[in-house]
Amino acid sequence: MIIRNKICLFAVFFFAGCTLSPGMHMETKSSWLDDDEKYVFIDSLDRNVRLIDINETLDSSYETNYSYRIGVGDQISVTVWGLPDIFPIVNAGLDQNLRRVDSDGNIFFPYAGLVKAEGKTQGELRNDITSKLSKYFTDPQLDLSIARFNSQKIFVLGEVTKPMKLNIEDVPISLSDAIGESFGLNTNTASASEVFIIRQSRSAENPIIFHANLKTPSGFLEAGNFFLINNDIVYVNSSGTARWNRVISQFFPFSTFLNSIDNLTTD
Repeated sequence: MIIRNKICLFAVFFFAGCTLSPGMHMETKSSWLDDDEKYVFIDSLDRNVRLIDINETLDSSYETNYSYRIGVGDQISVTVWGLPDIFPIVNAGLDQNLRRVDSDGNIFFPYAGLVKAEGKTQGELRNDITSKLSKYFTDPQLDLSIARFNSQKIFVLGEVTKPMKLNIEDVPISLSDAIGESFGLNTNTASASEVFIIRQSRSAENPIIFHANLKTPSGFLEAGNFFLINNDIVYVNSSGTARWNRVISQFFPFSTFLNSIDNLTTD
């Protein structure tokens, strides 16, 4: 009996050790996904990063209050009505009629000059240009829209049917939206209980890693109310934690990793 107990104890430690790779470990007593406090040690950052369950961050007001903020690379379509001699009405879909937000965050518009667009909503930019045109024209009627969303993106990687890059547009993208756009989890290899969202904090110092369990009905509901932001990485782990342990360090530092996968397309 004593020998059998020793063999069982050795087996427990042996298989627990197999889930870890050099330079990385999970702080856990048994299964790290079952702990109330979950951490991953990232060797390249030399620090522990806490895994946060998405249900801790759900905000039902986010979708209602969401407003897309224009960024560098977005293309803006502007139409001025009632002044055809000065501002001819042309096909707004033509590339030559679109105004791209430059590296300084500006667009140029006749009689308004350089206008700061970065960080503004569609309505705020419309009001700014209208105000500038009012110096030269009486009650200008201006229509403005974002023709192409190029400045903000998220990445869906790992065990999904089609890994891809998604542009964030004027409708917020939830975690379930992103999984759906990637044609769902790979039914043969994905671990539905191990879905992670890696997010660089605004201070660019401490990354945040969220955890979602899509193996339960409540997990799907939570995923529909968890909204992604620019440069989020959704990573679906394969069955078991070994692959997660191998790849997580590659996500940091963030800038290097994002540059390496920026050529992903939705084609």
